[in-house]
Amino acid sequence: MREVNLKNKTVAVAELEKFGFEKASDGWRYEKNICDDQLSLTLDYKAGKLFSEVKDNFGEEYVLHLVENSAGGYVGAVRSEYEEILAAFEENCCEENIFRAALTKNLISYVRDKYGDELEFLWEKYPNAAIWRRKDSKKWYGLVMEISERKLGLDSDKDVEILDLRGKVDELQNLIDGVKYFAGYHMNKKSWYTIRLDGSVDFDEICTRLDESYTLAKK
Repeated sequence: MREVNLKNKTVAVAELEKFGFEKASDGWRYEKNICDDQLSLTLDYKAGKLFSEVKDNFGEEYVLHLVENSAGGYVGAVRSEYEEILAAFEENCCEENIFRAALTKNLISYVRDKYGDELEFLWEKYPNAAIWRRKDSKKWYGLVMEISERKLGLDSDKDVEILDLRGKVDELQNLIDGVKYFAGYHMNKKSWYTIRLDGSVDFDEICTRLDESYTLAKK
């Protein structure tokens, strides 16, 4: 068994059974014959990690598809089918794991459950920035990204995940205090404000403000 590098993704356990995994004693297992039944591929998800193994009909492990310089028609066919299955796994059973803060992850789940919206990563140059937008108006109602606290005017170079939200123009002046709420970073400061996702503002309060931002983004 060899660990599969999922890069910036995390496994959505609830999707494994739909993909074809079966519950095992120590996790989840997926098995599939490949290359006209000449080989078998096994994927094991356990202890938060994904492992793969390819064996021939004699039970011997096949590894040439993992050797970068190995060539030949058969090796290429094995590698292609192996990579297709892993790509399908990532598409169907994985979520982006760019953001690490527990509060950010909880907000992603909140938006998914309430509005059915997923974060959109629009900028290749800025992989740690993403937006939520309404389906009807196509307007953004949230921007999540990671920046240095110094960019918020704080005396710190610590990186922090932030959330930009729409606010009522006539209320922002009284809301922004430079401690819990900041002028909208990277957005129009007249109608956007910023919250650090580090616990300085609790989850329920952020959800209430996120709902308000969603409403303000309607047509």
